[in-house]
Amino acid sequence: MKEPTRQFNLLILSLSITLIPSRAPAQSCGTGISLPRTLGIAGAFAVAEGTAIAIAHDTWWETPTRSFHFQWGGTPSAGQDLLVHATIGYQTARNSPAVFRWACFSPNTSAWLGAVFGVAVGLPKEIGDGLHEDKGFSGTDMLATVAGSLMPAAHATWGATRMITLKTNYWPSDEYRNRVGGVPRLQNDYAGQRYFLSINPSRMPGNSHWPKWLGVAVGHGVPHWITIPPVNDWYLTTDLEFMGIPVRAEWWSTIATLLDQIHFPSPGLRLRQGDIEFGLF
Repeated sequence: MKEPTRQFNLLILSLSITLIPSRAPAQSCGTGISLPRTLGIAGAFAVAEGTAIAIAHDTWWETPTRSFHFQWGGTPSAGQDLLVHATIGYQTARNSPAVFRWACFSPNTSAWLGAVFGVAVGLPKEIGDGLHEDKGFSGTDMLATVAGSLMPAAHATWGATRMITLKTNYWPSDEYRNRVGGVPRLQNDYAGQRYFLSINPSRMPGNSHWPKWLGVAVGHGVPHWITIPPVNDWYLTTDLEFMGIPVRAEWWSTIATLLDQIHFPSPGLRLRQGDIEFGLF
C-alpha cells in the first residue's frame, strides 16, 4: 500500500495557498512577466520536492530498485485513494495561480500553469514508485491527479464549467479512533474522508436565478476499509456556498474561498448497499 503522508501534507499546503491575497500580484506588474519571480517559483518547487524526497525516501520506497514499470488498477479503499490524488491536484491547481499572478502572468496563463503545477507535485513520487519493486508508476493515480488538476484551468477558460467544483470533508473514523498497530494513520483514514462534486448553477456566467449560497453535492465515501472490506457510500446533499453569502467586508472573499473548498455536513441522502438514509452528510 502506498504511503500517502506526502499526499496529505501537499493537500494541507495547497489549501493554505488560498490565504495569499489574489489582488496583490496586480499591484506590482506593469512590464510583463517577472523572470526573477518565475525562477524563484521554480526554485522553491525544486527545493520543496527535493526536501520531501530526502525526508520521506525510506518511508516511500522500502523495497529494492528495479527497472521502470507501470501498474494499473483500483485501490483497497474502494476508490478513496484515487479521490485523494484528484483532490490534491485540484486544490493545488486551484490555489497556486495566485503565485503565478505574483510573477505577472496573465490570469488565464496562471490558471493553466496551476494545472501543470498540480500534476507536477505528484509526478516525482510516482516516478520513484515506478523504479521500485512491489510498487510501480500508477497510471490510475496519475490520471486522477491530471483530471483534478485540469478542473480549475477549465473553470478559468470555459465559464460553464464553473458550475462544478470539488470539495472534501473529514471526521476521524471509528477505524482511526480504535486503530490497532497504528493503522490507519491520520493521512490515510479513508473511512473518515468524503469527497463531493458541488454543483451550483449560479457560478455560471449570466445566471442570476439560482440562489448563490445554495448548491447540490454528489459525494462518495466508505464506512470502513481496514477492519472489513469496504463498501461504497454515495451521497446526494445540499451544499453551502460561502461566496454566495452577501458579506461586503474586504477580507470575506479570502475566507469564503477557503471555506468553499470544504463540504460542510448538510441535509441529504446516503445510499449504502441499497439502503437509503436521510441525515446530515
